[in-house]
Amino acid sequence: MNRNIFLPILILFAFLACSAPKKTGAEKPKTDKKATTKKKESAKTGARSKSVMYNPASTRIHPAYTVFHNSDNSSVLMVKVFPSELLFSAANPEGKLLAKLRISYYLTEITDHTAPMPADSGSYEYTILKENAEKRFLAQLPLKTEKGRIYDLQISTSDMLRNDMHRDYVIVDKRSPFSQQNYRITETINNLPFFEPFVTGSNPFRFEYRTDTFHRVYVSYYGQESPLPRPSFSLVREREFMEKPDSLWILDYQKNTTYLLAYEGIYHFQFDTATREGLTVYNFGPDFPRIKRPLQMIEPLAYLTSSVEYEEIKNSVNQKLAIDNFWLGLTNNSMDRARELIRVYYNRVYFANYYFTTFKPGWKTDRGMIYIIYGPPQSVTRAAGKEKWIYYTNNFTTTLTFTFDFSPSSYTTDNFILERSEGYDGFWRQAVETWHKGTVFMFE
Repeated sequence: MNRNIFLPILILFAFLACSAPKKTGAEKPKTDKKATTKKKESAKTGARSKSVMYNPASTRIHPAYTVFHNSDNSSVLMVKVFPSELLFSAANPEGKLLAKLRISYYLTEITDHTAPMPADSGSYEYTILKENAEKRFLAQLPLKTEKGRIYDLQISTSDMLRNDMHRDYVIVDKRSPFSQQNYRITETINNLPFFEPFVTGSNPFRFEYRTDTFHRVYVSYYGQESPLPRPSFSLVREREFMEKPDSLWILDYQKNTTYLLAYEGIYHFQFDTATREGLTVYNFGPDFPRIKRPLQMIEPLAYLTSSVEYEEIKNSVNQKLAIDNFWLGLTNNSMDRARELIRVYYNRVYFANYYFTTFKPGWKTDRGMIYIIYGPPQSVTRAAGKEKWIYYTNNFTTTLTFTFDFSPSSYTTDNFILERSEGYDGFWRQAVETWHKGTVFMFE
């Protein structure tokens, strides 16, 4: 194992004057000081479905969420909302422009998948004054969690004035004191919590562990390319690509140290190498999750091309021209139709990266693969560690269901694996053939 190559990959700076964010206890939520908050009891309902999940056009609000375990028996849900996406109105006794926001959560234990158990729930309301609204509104909500357990957290964020709601799910993993959510990551520049599962390019960040026990951290670097997911109808086992790191570095740990990930790849931070759990940070390039470079446009074509076609495009002297010729070839040289195919296909790639990135770019995950070829599902249900996507025709004569199982991983809290079946073969061929005929595939 090369222990020296890591020096130019991981660059560290110590800013002793900068302080890490304060840990929040579970006794009360921490919110933006420029908003008022009110807690309400939430009905402990078992409803676990959302027909518009993973469809960005279904709601005007697009919050982000992350979880931090601040003790053995509690966690903190951190929420980011953009006030620019909320409706502000002066129709109130004060006559001031304000927005009303509600964040509700429902926590279910799924340690034993056969018997999911309700664990915690709550609802908080916030009033945000337009004159004080900043670019981001941040809230922190306490969760009752116990060590050694895994939970599925349903979060509903509502713009109360517009009657618009966004719903999402987060796995809360407390199996190990060293798992991903035991670390709080912050952006160095503005000291804000880190919500994405990846670093954009070499943007600087800091992280802190929930205790001050450790003073040395081990960093493993994986630079090899992650494999494509197996086809939905394939029963062959997927290849493991993170068995051995390319490089390893041992560093002194301080919570005010700034990290820059200069090279693309996966970085796994550990305090205890006797376990595989740790903090995993991903750098998938300066543009990610967007698709801008020719190679980024070529790689997702693996779902539509044969291996020979793919290699020809990838090895072309002029990759941009090869990409254009591929799409024009599907539409009999119709530039308008080719532009539409490109727009829809790469929008799907972008949102696959946005929604499903783990230790793989989102487009390479099982959910990302299905999302790109079939589009957003018409219905999504989530229960007991299973996520079901349902596609159906307008008259409901044909339905197609994909089931993804939560699979605990040392490198992510969002690893869902498709239950593959040979029965998917015909549907996959139909979808790919539709694309090849120059038409966007939609299940309708």
